[in-house]
Order: sequence, then C-alpha cells, then structure tokens
Amino acid sequence: MNYVIASLLVLAVGPILHHGLKSQKGIITAIGAFVMVSLGGLVLFDVLPQVITLGGVVAILFVLLGLFGPSLSEKLFKRHSAFAHNLTVALGIFGLLLHAVTDGSALFLAANEQGPMLLAFGIILHRMPAGLAVWWLLRPAYGRAIATVVLGLMMIATLIGFHLGPELLHHMTATHVVYLQAFVTGSILHVLWHRPHEHHSHEHDHGGQATLQSSHWIGGGLGLLFLVLLMVAHPDHGHSGASDHLHGEELHQAH
Repeated sequence: MNYVIASLLVLAVGPILHHGLKSQKGIITAIGAFVMVSLGGLVLFDVLPQVITLGGVVAILFVLLGLFGPSLSEKLFKRHSAFAHNLTVALGIFGLLLHAVTDGSALFLAANEQGPMLLAFGIILHRMPAGLAVWWLLRPAYGRAIATVVLGLMMIATLIGFHLGPELLHHMTATHVVYLQAFVTGSILHVLWHRPHEHHSHEHDHGGQATLQSSHWIGGGLGLLFLVLLMVAHPDHGHSGASDHLHGEELHQAH
C-alpha cells in the first residue's frame, strides 16, 4: 500500500510547484519543456511500443488518427475548431486515466511480490511528469478546479487499478481496448505538441526571449536526463514486468 500512497502523493508535485513558482516565468517555462520532453518520451518509448506490440499495424493507424485527426478536423470544420480542440484534450486526459489504471494494477503486482521492486519505483517516478502535465495543460486554459478534478480522477483510477489487480490488466490487453489506447496515445502526443507552441508564441510578444529560450533548453535537458535515468534504473520500464507475469499465467493455465 505504501507504493500506492507514494504514487498518489507524487501527482501533487505539479500544483505545489506551480503555486510556489508561478511568478517565476523562466522556471514555469522550464517546467513546461520538462513536461513535454519527459512525458512525450515516456509515451513514445513506453506506452507506444506496448500498444503497437499488442495491436500491430492497425494500432499504428489509430495512433496516427489521434495525432493528426484533430488538426485535420479543425481545418475542415473551422466553426467547430474549439470543440475539436476540447475533445482532443478530453481524449488525452482519458488516455492518462487509462494509464493510471494500469499503473495501479502493476503496483498491485509489485506490492504482492509478483513483480520487481524497480517496477514500482519506475511507475511512481514517471507519474511526476504526468501530474505536472495535467496542471501545466489544464490550469491556464480551464482553471484550477478542472485541473484539480482531473488529478483527483487520476488518483481514483490508480486505486481502482490497484484493487482490481491483474484481472484488470487482462481486460486492458483486449484488442478493442488496445485500439482505444492507441487512439488516445496519439491524442496525448497531439496535445503535448501543440500546447508548447502556443505558450512560446504568447511569450514571444512580451520580450525576454533569450531568457525564456534558455529556460526551454534547460527544462528540455532536465526532461531528457529524467527520461534516461528512468530507463537506466529500470530497463524494462513501463509495465512489461506486469505483462510478463500475465503471459506466464496464461501459459501456465494452457498447460
């Protein structure tokens, strides 16, 4: 249960940092770059390979649909571009909630010594950029209340995953669920890609470009370092340990 408590507390890092440093534009800019690189890297090198392994070529098509579909729909239906944008953000949030459920299930395995301890460490650590991303993306555009509710839902999703355990992981690998995960994975990448550009263009009109540019590089560098350290600390990062356990159970049952 200690793993779960730690995984819930780490989600609060985003609001705490934002509240304490909101007057420091350079630091906030660095945090944004950190979120983009670290969470984007985790999606590309952790979530995406699992989705493609389970869903194959069709899953790749769903990822591309989630990545480029929103931009295409905004161009085709300009009158409803705001709705398309909000829908994309909602899908990205849904993707984070799905991932929070699998986090909880994998933490159950680690807590019951059915998975490596480093699996729990990796899960807890990679939730920090996820929590930061929620606050960084939602707080400025939708307000504190919405961002807080989403973080609360992520905590609830984690607890659900923990209490349902490996049974839920079996359902999460079902083909139709994998395709849904592939689509929302593309949506997450879309949101991450477009939000920083909006932030950059906003700051561009207010001077201090050199300082903010340095902050972008520093934050991005720290995000890359975080990603590398996470992968080095646990080369089988993500939920491969949990997946291996499930595959072992299936083989055992087959015999």
